[in-house]
Amino acid sequence: SGGGNEGIFINSMLSGGTIIAGGCVQQSILFPRVRVGDESVVTESILFEGVRIGNNVEIRNCIIDKDTIVPDNVKLGFDRENDAKYFTVSEKGIVVVPKAYDFSQFSY
Repeated sequence: SGGGNEGIFINSMLSGGTIIAGGCVQQSILFPRVRVGDESVVTESILFEGVRIGNNVEIRNCIIDKDTIVPDNVKLGFDRENDAKYFTVSEKGIVVVPKAYDFSQFSY
């Protein structure tokens, strides 16, 4: 990819009102009013209505419930042990982030 801020989506389902502002979405389902920020990568995830992904965020194997704001520079779905301190992680390693989760206590 070049230096532009063009959103990219691959093998994904997007709903109306979804904005990919320069991030990349692969093999994911995005519900209405989802926004994916610049330089962010969402892979094999489901983002429910109103989820906002900040800039430079990496999300893999996540289900993120409604109205959650994921701040810049967060990485989810890569460090199972750390993810499990904050979220439910399924046997297959899927990280479930609850509705309107507050990331102020989250660190990795």
